[in-house]
Amino acid sequence: MLFFELIRIALGRQNTFSHTPTEKEWHDLFEEAKQQTLIGVLYDGLCRLSADQKPPRQLLIDWHASVQKIICDNKRLNHDTVWVSQRWEKLGYRNIILKGQGNALLYPDPMLRIPGDIDIWLDGDRRKIVNYVRSHFPKLEVTRIEMEFPVRKNTPIEIHFLPSFLYDPFKDKKMQRYFRQQLVQPKQVELQEEGIINIPNDEMNLVFQLSHIYRHLFYEGIGLRQLMDFYYLSQHTLASTTGEKLKGKVLPVIRDLGMMDFCKALMWVLGEVFYMPNDQMLAEPDEHRGRFLLSEVMRAGNFGHSDDRVGDWAEMNRWKRLTWGTRWSWRLIGQYPREVFWHPYYRISQYFWRLFNGYL
Repeated sequence: MLFFELIRIALGRQNTFSHTPTEKEWHDLFEEAKQQTLIGVLYDGLCRLSADQKPPRQLLIDWHASVQKIICDNKRLNHDTVWVSQRWEKLGYRNIILKGQGNALLYPDPMLRIPGDIDIWLDGDRRKIVNYVRSHFPKLEVTRIEMEFPVRKNTPIEIHFLPSFLYDPFKDKKMQRYFRQQLVQPKQVELQEEGIINIPNDEMNLVFQLSHIYRHLFYEGIGLRQLMDFYYLSQHTLASTTGEKLKGKVLPVIRDLGMMDFCKALMWVLGEVFYMPNDQMLAEPDEHRGRFLLSEVMRAGNFGHSDDRVGDWAEMNRWKRLTWGTRWSWRLIGQYPREVFWHPYYRISQYFWRLFNGYL
């Protein structure tokens, strides 16, 4: 597949296309890159190509213009990420930036990764945080996991009370206990000369980002950008001299949380699409589950935005969200039956929890 070849060229895993793309194929590659939100990082692949394999001149100009916008967006996100982290620090809340601009630092050129929103995990009393945010924005809804914090005009910000979750209440309890243990030992990084932020340490980051991809498979969908994030995370953590030691810490956690089958599926996709070496994989690849996962990724695009099977959540009432979400997760019954089984329980219990606490 030409699109996978372009990814490998951008990563330095392949030198040239198997054949020179036609003009139509180049336009299809451009559209697929937009759908998967990989316009920026794949532009680096275009620069590696020989003159006879480069795209038509006008398409190259359009691609370049898109990259310049991505760079501007990253500068804004870097500034806003440091700003929101420092704001909560001043209010007395330790915090960790999840994914986002922390992930961008893993890339060879952090400014080419398309930024999204800012996810900030706060260490503090949920009720006090909610009361503070609602004193500025009274009508915001609150879930067990997160709430919005719309203080920046062009930058979506989400406050996390928990980094991630599982539908299975027994596994979820173990997950939250693990994350709480990791909260006290974050990793500090400098964000493109804007300032210092906290991000998850390497061990937690592998578990968290695996669970993040797993969670989105169930209720929205995932795209290749999220998988590329995990590819570069693996490059920075498991390819080092301490990689085997780190793997020895992470694998028991993944197994205990019931995510090993998904981990093996993800490893197969990373090997198939990104040519990730086996020594950088967390587990032995599972081709059967991996092929299913890859088909979901290619159909869904970035967080399901390109999937015609995904409904418009904003237009659904709560009952329709529950019934549609249950049917939607049922497609995974043959892959991850335990999570599918607990999905309705989780949705119903969270509704009543939010109702009881005044968070609807």
